[in-house]
Amino acid sequence: MASREENKTQRRSEILAAARSLMQAPGNAAFSMRALADEAGVSIATPYNLFGSKQAVLVSLLDDNLADYQNRLSELSSVGVDALFEAIALMCRLFAAEPDFYRNLISTVVTEGGPELKLLIGGPRYALWKQLLQKATEAGDLDADADPDAFAVTLTQLLAAIVQEWALGSLPLREMDARLRYGLALTLSAIGTERSGRRLRSRLQEAEGDLQTLWRTALKRRLKEGPLDEHTRTLLADQLKHLEAGAGNARSPTDQRKRETTA
Repeated sequence: MASREENKTQRRSEILAAARSLMQAPGNAAFSMRALADEAGVSIATPYNLFGSKQAVLVSLLDDNLADYQNRLSELSSVGVDALFEAIALMCRLFAAEPDFYRNLISTVVTEGGPELKLLIGGPRYALWKQLLQKATEAGDLDADADPDAFAVTLTQLLAAIVQEWALGSLPLREMDARLRYGLALTLSAIGTERSGRRLRSRLQEAEGDLQTLWRTALKRRLKEGPLDEHTRTLLADQLKHLEAGAGNARSPTDQRKRETTA
């Protein structure tokens, strides 16, 4: 016969599964504890007794997802600065697999969570990125004189801001991915060593090219589909002209590597 503690653990798992199910639905970030109890098939008192609040449910969901993310990350073989880019790629793959769930989860934290909740979820993620930065430093890819705490705080804030834009509907997933890679490459370049400099420049140029392609496509679509007033149309056309001119002058990462090799 299962013990009382085992039954409690089982009910917690069922309630978290119900919360995840509710947050899979598009635009269902604002689920109530009543809806959660109904989805789990328990009384309204049970989620409160086991978690205490909706925020505690969210923290548990985030903790479970972070543990899964760390396990997946540990299976990757990349080292140094490449491991940081792999961390970004893994995160984007997870978001792409369950976009509604992650949008709802992140947007709920952003819009409903207070400072205490943001501190609870931000701390472990800051620690994760700091660890990746320290490993990249040990691998000789980053300047050992850089303050790891200051850099980790700055980097996590930058990445979190881009992810929040996606969660709140301001960015498509592909642009979020490109912005994350661009921001990471640009930031790491400030403390990159000679060993990692060429790879970071290549990463930066690749992300920049992806962003320009996405922006050109979006501008062309907007100019074609409208409706636009004449002033807005002129501004957008000018932006597109600038992007197309930049694309014509840009070197591919392969061309850049060839140029550096022969320099």
